[in-house]
This record gives sequence, structure tokens and C-alpha cells, in this order.
Amino acid sequence: MHTLFYIWRNLKRNKLRSTLTILSVGFSLALMTVLNGYMAMQGVWGKEAEKKHRIVVMNSQGFSGMLPISYVDRIRGTEGIKAATPYAWYGGNYKEEQMPFAQFGCDPKAAFDVWDEFSIAPQQLAEFQKTRNGCVVDRRLADKRGWKIGERIPLQGTFYRFNLDLVLCGMFDAPQSTDSLWFNWLYLDEGMREMNTPGTGNAGTIFARVSQAESMASVSQRIDERFASSDNPTRTQTEAAFAQMFTDMLGNVQAYIRNIGLAVVFSLSLVAANAMAMSMRERTTEIAVLKAIGFSRRRVLVTILGEACSITLLGGLLGIFIGCVCLELLHTLSSQIMLLSVFEMFGPWLVYLLATAAGIGLVSGIVPAVRAAQLSVIDGLRRVV
Repeated sequence: MHTLFYIWRNLKRNKLRSTLTILSVGFSLALMTVLNGYMAMQGVWGKEAEKKHRIVVMNSQGFSGMLPISYVDRIRGTEGIKAATPYAWYGGNYKEEQMPFAQFGCDPKAAFDVWDEFSIAPQQLAEFQKTRNGCVVDRRLADKRGWKIGERIPLQGTFYRFNLDLVLCGMFDAPQSTDSLWFNWLYLDEGMREMNTPGTGNAGTIFARVSQAESMASVSQRIDERFASSDNPTRTQTEAAFAQMFTDMLGNVQAYIRNIGLAVVFSLSLVAANAMAMSMRERTTEIAVLKAIGFSRRRVLVTILGEACSITLLGGLLGIFIGCVCLELLHTLSSQIMLLSVFEMFGPWLVYLLATAAGIGLVSGIVPAVRAAQLSVIDGLRRVV
């Protein structure tokens, strides 16, 4: 208890230096929290996606390739498939906002069978199915925008030349915020045909629900073999693998994050070590007096290391808090990028960040602590700062 009191007193000795050191550690670890939080989100979302037994069919050439709408019925007829729907990214602008939320063309009669964890009022679903230019949105998106049933939602095409004049028919509830709007794919396709625009009949991607998790691999292989000799061969993968594909497009993100983390830890260790070295130099005589009145080498060592770790742990807690606030704010503002709330991804990665902060304290304090422990009483009293 006396040691803890002494550590706390030393932390307050030079408040400006301690505060600046804590802030430098905190803001740097806030960056690491955001980066690691994004990777943790990908892992949690991928595990949740694996439980839904969904597969994604796309052209073997990627998004640039054609996926005919006729494939939807043929995939529905594949053994092991419960439901399938086209899922075409529209990417339009809403008023003056550029692609402010996700917009997908789907089959209103099948979409909620593929995403059966989503819920919608039966009368709203029926209205969506019979209204050609109808749409449904995530309830959280509707609340954020202040949309009501029957409201018109105009979207200006960017990838597609045809603009959509949608009518809000319903709101669905999803386990996590999707920040998305669904409309009838046929409405878009018919509009493009009237304008004689290239690219009609393209489903974009096809999402399908498999009856059993054990058959996902065999069903995916069966689908790809079925279209292997066609003009538009397919590549079928699980929903989790499909999501991971976007991360892979950025390169080896995990390696980038690991290297950035190592650079941050190295820099913080130097900053904290410099602060501790200055503190020990100022207290050389004091340490000698402590040893003269009975402080053992071990106690001096523990005291100095405790002080270093306390500073970096306080900075770590501050940084993790700031990082989590930033992640939650990103989720609130754009759940297309940050799919999950911080509260949905608490896990070992936060403990890892806190352990990193403690490790920085040990590395930065070990040399000053050892030197202080080995300092003789005579040499310490002889020095004048």
C-alpha cells in the first residue's frame, strides 16, 4: 500500500510531463484501437454470417462481369437452395448527397426468405411486393432520415442512367444496422430497357440461402459447374468469404495494421523512456535517501516500473476510450463501413491493446528502474542535480 501511495505521489510530481506522456500514449493507442476495432468487426461479422447459411453468386470475372437475371431461377432450382434473389448495387445519390446509404435491387417476393432474420410487418411486405416502384428500408435508417410510410425517395443514378422515384412501403428490422434500402429490381431493369441502356438483364450478384450448413460447399460447387460452360461462368462463395473479399481488395490489411502497430509501440516506448529517464535523473538524491532508510533494490525496481506502467496504462485506457468512441461514431454515421457497434464486438482485442500499453511501460521503465536499483547510496548522495 505504501508503494502504491508513493507511485501515485510521483505521478503528480511533474503534472505537465505526466499529462503530456499520458496524452501521447493515449492518442497513439486510439489510432490502434480504431484499426484493430475494424479488423475485429470483420471477424465478428464473418462469424455471424457463417451462421446464416447464405452463399453469394457472382460472375467469375468479378463485378465487371455480367450475371444474367435468368440465373436466379436456375439457382432456385438447384438442390439444397431454399431461396434466392438478385442483389444489384445501385449506388445512387439522394438529393445533394452522394451515395449516402446502400441501395440494392432485389426480388421482393424472395428477399426476406434469403434474409429470414430480418423482420417486416406482413402488410408492409405485401405492399412492397405489389408496388413496382416501392422500397423498404432499415428502420434505423428511416428514423435517422425522418422518413414515413408513403414518402417518396428520389435517387439519381450514378452507375445506372435511370433515376429511381421510389415510394417507401415499409421498414424492416435487422439484428445489426444495415443502413440500406431495398427496391424492386424489375423497376430498374424496365426503366433501363425503355431507355435502351446497355446492361439490362444484369442481376449484379445473387444471394441464396442454403438449407443446411454442411451442404454449402457442395451446393456452391454444383452451381459453378452448372454455369462453367456458359458465356457467363460464376464464382460462388459464402457470405463471409464475400465480405472478406472487400478487405482483400485493399491488400494485406492485417499486415499493414501489425506494422503500424509495431511502429507506434516503438515510438511510444522511446517517448515514455525519455520521460522516465528525465524523472529518474531529477530524483537521484531522493532514491539514494530511500535506499539509505531501508528501501531494498527490489522495492525501488518495483516502484519505478510501477510508475512507468501506471503512466502508460492511464494513457492506454484513455486511448481505448477515445478509439471506441470514434468506432461507435463511425458506426452511427456510416454503418456501411462500420457494420457493428462497439458493444457488439467487445473481446480479447481490447485486452490485447491494454496489455500493449502495459508492455510499453515495462520497456520504457526497465532501464531507469535497473539503474535506480543498482545506484549506491554514496554515489546518489554525491550527485547534485
